[in-house]
Amino acid sequence: MDQASVEPNQDTSGSARLAIVIPATMFGFFYAAMLEYALPLYFSAVSEGGRQAYPANAWSVLIKYQILPFVFTPVFAGLLAHRYGERAVWCGALLGKAIIPPILAFEPSFTTFKWLAVWQGLTGALLWISGVSLSQMVPAKKKGLANAMMMMALGFGSIFGSLIGRFLLYQEELVRLLSEQNPREFFYRLFNFSSMVDKPQIADFQNMFVVLTLTTLVSSLAVGLWSQHPGRFGSDKKLVQWGDVIRDFGRLIRVHRFWALVVTLCVLGGPLFQASNQFLPYRAEELGLKNGSQDSGWIWLNLLKTLMWIPGGAAVGLLAGRRAPGLAAVLMLVAFSLATLGIGISQLPWHLYASVAAFEFIRQLMRWSFSGYVSEHMPSDLRSTAIGLSVTFAGLSSAIYCWVADALWTPDASQMNPSRMPFYSVVVLGLSGAILLAVYDFRWPIRDKNPTATNL
Repeated sequence: MDQASVEPNQDTSGSARLAIVIPATMFGFFYAAMLEYALPLYFSAVSEGGRQAYPANAWSVLIKYQILPFVFTPVFAGLLAHRYGERAVWCGALLGKAIIPPILAFEPSFTTFKWLAVWQGLTGALLWISGVSLSQMVPAKKKGLANAMMMMALGFGSIFGSLIGRFLLYQEELVRLLSEQNPREFFYRLFNFSSMVDKPQIADFQNMFVVLTLTTLVSSLAVGLWSQHPGRFGSDKKLVQWGDVIRDFGRLIRVHRFWALVVTLCVLGGPLFQASNQFLPYRAEELGLKNGSQDSGWIWLNLLKTLMWIPGGAAVGLLAGRRAPGLAAVLMLVAFSLATLGIGISQLPWHLYASVAAFEFIRQLMRWSFSGYVSEHMPSDLRSTAIGLSVTFAGLSSAIYCWVADALWTPDASQMNPSRMPFYSVVVLGLSGAILLAVYDFRWPIRDKNPTATNL
């Protein structure tokens, strides 16, 4: 048996400290969720104040710039993690992210926003690849637990991010309710059962940016110092040189099974993520959940999205560590495509809520398919390289989709129907990928009897 495939069963040497990795993951998505909730409102607040004029499709444009680094950064992140270790790459990525909120506080021009989006994408790719690879570095019996906890941490962090973001933006009104000893109305307005009276002011957004900077710096310190047990993990080489990294990369690209998963799950499945990332705010506005900088249900859509990541993460734990067969990936891709179709055809707010709930539940499984699922079917020492390269191809296809979709279906406040078409287009890609993977798995099963074979 190829010793590269051996993973430790009991020894914790070099393994991830989940007590640090899981909270750090949670705070990473706390950061992402707070920005995702607040930035569409920030654009409107700055524009309404006459300070800057941002275009109507500002969010869509930023998403397409943010995805650009995923064309090349993930594979680079995987190689860096293989050479220097996941912990060092993750720590550096968090330090890089910490500079974004202070710049946002100065109400930058839209051109600066584009560059910040690129930097956000670059540091996000480094963070995700190193973090998800580190979470695989646990004894074999804990693999399911580690993957489930990490994916669930995404949900908890995002829920708290959206809620704390909303509190910070409406803090004057909410604190006033508490001072008036009206906790019932406080919770009603925080959770959007009652409409807010005030509109967020620029100072409220700036307070939020301070919170984001501080939590990111603390997370970076914790990851850099304490996220990994001392020693060497499993069959990982004690000292990896760049020559070893290149040779291992060559081993990976000769694995036929790897390319079957990459083409179907990442290249054809990747754009499914981006349709929601890029166009969901416009679908929400079309159905009355957001009106300029005023939140009329947008918080509930954000909370629902992230709430579904918790059971979705638990579902990942049922599959992780079991080398799930190809049929599991086929079913994930079919379900993800159908949920995306639901978002596109929604006619009423509750239709959108139901479709988004299904989509976000399956999103967790699809996230894991790019990382944990792919790495489980590869030799263990190629873990970070396989994850990085698979996410690179997902980023490449997503970037192409984002730029094409923005050119074909530019959202416009006076004509929101084009916000449906991006969802329809990616459904065709996703279902095509599912069919191709099913055919491949029938002929050459993904879960082969020999997990170390690389000549498939």
